[in-house]
Amino acid sequence: MSAKWDVRDIIRANFRTYRNNTTDKVMVSDYIAFVIAPLAIALTCSFMAHFKHFKLLDVSRLVGGIGIFTGLLFGLLTNVFTLSLRVQRDEGLTRDHELVVQVKELFANVSWSVIVGLTLVVAMVAASVTHKSTQPVGAAWTGVLTFLFLHLVMTVFMALKRLWFAHSKIARLPPKK
Repeated sequence: MSAKWDVRDIIRANFRTYRNNTTDKVMVSDYIAFVIAPLAIALTCSFMAHFKHFKLLDVSRLVGGIGIFTGLLFGLLTNVFTLSLRVQRDEGLTRDHELVVQVKELFANVSWSVIVGLTLVVAMVAASVTHKSTQPVGAAWTGVLTFLFLHLVMTVFMALKRLWFAHSKIARLPPKK
């Protein structure tokens, strides 16, 4: 894999956030919420689509909205990068300070969200060009698109929680000298 587009570090960083910050133990509940539940719902939708009880029509109409949302996530990523620089350099916090750790994890989550968003857009374009707009996408496409969408939404919720945490901690920082 070319070093210019290798995203394995981002993947590892995101999934490392599924740990308890105090004990460093894997949080099974995080894997359930962010991977297993979206996968179970996606498989259910795929199963229902197979038996014609769930129809996902004309996904091409969603490409623009998800694409714009992903672009906004990329913009958020640049702001989180600035926040990361600010808390480490300007505030002089150590690498293990809880605010620095949360901002680092926020950066990993938003980076991962951008990757999932881009993957979702590419999958929607692929589904759009392989299916007529009047015909529902197949069961496999239904499962893939549903999983990616739900995983993206849950990851954005986690990033929102981390941003909220950082906001509450910044207010408690000691005043600058």
